[in-house]
Amino acid sequence: MNSKSVVAIILARGGSKGIPKKNLRLFGETPLVEWCLNAALKSQKIDKVILSSDSEEILDCGRKLECEIHKRSAEHSQDTTTSEESMLAVINEHPIAQSAEVLILVQPTSPFTKSEDFDKALELFENGNFDSLVTGVSDHSFSWEVDEEGNAIPQYDPKLRPRRQEMKSLRKENGAFYITKRKIWDEEQCRLGGKIGFYVMEPYQSIEIDSEFDWILLEQLINHNF
Repeated sequence: MNSKSVVAIILARGGSKGIPKKNLRLFGETPLVEWCLNAALKSQKIDKVILSSDSEEILDCGRKLECEIHKRSAEHSQDTTTSEESMLAVINEHPIAQSAEVLILVQPTSPFTKSEDFDKALELFENGNFDSLVTGVSDHSFSWEVDEEGNAIPQYDPKLRPRRQEMKSLRKENGAFYITKRKIWDEEQCRLGGKIGFYVMEPYQSIEIDSEFDWILLEQLINHNF
């Protein structure tokens, strides 16, 4: 892997239905978007960090921290716009993203992502020769699928209910960040493809801030040292 080819892209839209102006709201004493920005900027393995937004207020946070800036168009900032569509807009429009060999999609709704997480995940990505990588946590839940009629279908054999220690290999995606080779974006236009790796994070890092309850819950952890 070229040591100067790793670019992290933070997608931070100005609008938010669940929590108005969520990315600018102070989480602790810092705007939410700046938590992941600071972590990415402090990473030893990320070469450039791009903040992409349709909001000048959010972009000002990036200018203050001296990261790269991408002004996203209204077309790529709708409620229905997918993260893939937003990422591809940055990849196709920003010169630094255009030349990157490895791209990291970073979501600002996971404020407890640390710089060490990026570094360890990139090391795993490189050593495993993966094409893409997803982050998440160990999962010991018993999952069920419920159809339209309300019928519950277990995703395990109830007669052979596994013990917790027998569920070591199960993982749950947490949406913190995704690492993807440029060729996957070019060929599949998707954050995940090819040989996929998985980086395990801590349980408290599994909560994304999508509601006021999530916000209140995670704010209680700010002053704790993990």
